[in-house]
Amino acid sequence: MRGTPGSQQMVKWQNTAKGWFFATVFGLLSAGLLTPLAAQQQAVDIESKRYTFTGAHLGTVVRLVFYSADRAHAKALAKRCFDRVRHLDGVFSDYRDDSELMKLCSVAHKQATPVSDELFTVLACAQQISQQSGGAFDVTLGASTKAWRARKQDKDHRAASRLDGASYRDLVLDETGKTVRFTKPLSLDLGGIAKGYIADELARMLREGGVTQHAVAVGGEMVVGDPPSGRKGWGIDLESPEQKVIATVELSHAALSTSGDSYQFARIDGKRSAHVLDPNTGEGKEDRLNVTVIAPTAMQADAWSTAFRVMGVERACELAARTEQIEAFFTFAGGVAEKTPGFPEPKR
Repeated sequence: MRGTPGSQQMVKWQNTAKGWFFATVFGLLSAGLLTPLAAQQQAVDIESKRYTFTGAHLGTVVRLVFYSADRAHAKALAKRCFDRVRHLDGVFSDYRDDSELMKLCSVAHKQATPVSDELFTVLACAQQISQQSGGAFDVTLGASTKAWRARKQDKDHRAASRLDGASYRDLVLDETGKTVRFTKPLSLDLGGIAKGYIADELARMLREGGVTQHAVAVGGEMVVGDPPSGRKGWGIDLESPEQKVIATVELSHAALSTSGDSYQFARIDGKRSAHVLDPNTGEGKEDRLNVTVIAPTAMQADAWSTAFRVMGVERACELAARTEQIEAFFTFAGGVAEKTPGFPEPKR
């Protein structure tokens, strides 16, 4: 999926029957998740059955869809997956004072602090993408995130500007000892990467449990494995910024993520403010743009979709051309959709 700078120029997506459309893969949150092709997807081997398990976790919806010949095994496997989600919420949450992340933020400016493999893996990936994106992705936005949430609830709170001057450069990792150190007090927000990691983990558990035909969704982050029998891929809804399904894309053995403001936004000072914050200002993005990224892992897709949403289409396209195995789909409100050449062609 890697392209040269010349081959990675943006291409417009056109539906020949309806003209130009604006599309995005978003969320798998609706009851219509993976349903446009449901009739065909039911034509599976007679020995396997489709199971769907859904739970409210991490402030969003976690959904597992997979095929299994053993009902008891399917239920037990799903339970282990949701137990894993609850455990990881206790690692990554910035809403819980008792999470590993929050405990780290209270001490890491004083001393290098050992962390779990899960937390170190996510922070290491975050730092790599922060460097590659020139800071467009930055997990040290925690203070601004909390300010944005307060303003969303109409609480009396100062603007979410980056008065603390913090950046990803203030986060120091030691891979040998698996320790984390802050050069100054920091508040971390892993909302733009941790859900992708969790989706990857759930897909891994399903594979290790003997399930190859599966689709995992954690909010807007997805991992899909082998497709249902008789299909080339899992049918995934594409939505306009107005939340209307306009097409589908078929994927297998892929990970993807969407960042945008179709679902998560606030009205602040009379303006629409996305939950995706610009690390340069600490403010929510105000332009209407959804970005879907396909990457080797959902963790990478999660972070890259956030970075591309922050930096805008032109810079994102140039960076995608230089980044191995990254493809993107950009959707504007009131404009056409554009994509990198390697992003699969949507179907009406």
